[in-house]
Amino acid sequence: MRKIEYIFIDSDTENNNRKSGRHDVPNFGYHYVVNSEGLVLNPTGISIPAHIIRGPIYDPDKYNDCSIFIRYCGSIRPEVWLMQSGTSCSAIMAQRAALLQLLAELRQHFPDAKILDVSEIDSRELYSKNIIVSDAMNVLRKELSNLL
Repeated sequence: MRKIEYIFIDSDTENNNRKSGRHDVPNFGYHYVVNSEGLVLNPTGISIPAHIIRGPIYDPDKYNDCSIFIRYCGSIRPEVWLMQSGTSCSAIMAQRAALLQLLAELRQHFPDAKILDVSEIDSRELYSKNIIVSDAMNVLRKELSNLL
C-alpha cells in the first residue's frame, strides 16, 4: 500500500465527457467521484497513483504518488452550488453528506493525511511551499471534525 499524505478534493462545475449522475466527470483517473445524486463511485483503486496534478508549475510527483483524489461534482460551497445549478437543497445536502462520510472513512484509514482542495496548493509550490487556506474547505474540515 502506498503512503498517503494528502486527500485532495477537486470540486468543479466544469464538465467534459463522461457522465456521473446528471453531471459529467472529466477524468475517471480520480480515486473517488461523489456525483450530483450523492453516490460515491470508486473508478480507480487507491493503490494506483492518479495523475491529476500536472506541471510545469506544480511538482506532480510530489502529490500524485502520495495522494487520494476525490472528484466532487459541484461546489464545496453549498450556497453557491444551489444558486448556480438549480439543484434542490436536499440533493445538495445529500451529496455533501456523502462527501463527509467518505472523508470520515478515509480519515480512519489515513489519520495523518492532510485534507485539501486542489485549489489550496499555492501555484508557486516549488518555490514557497505554501498552502492557501480556503474558507469553504475550513467549513468542510470543521463539519468533518464534528463527525469524528
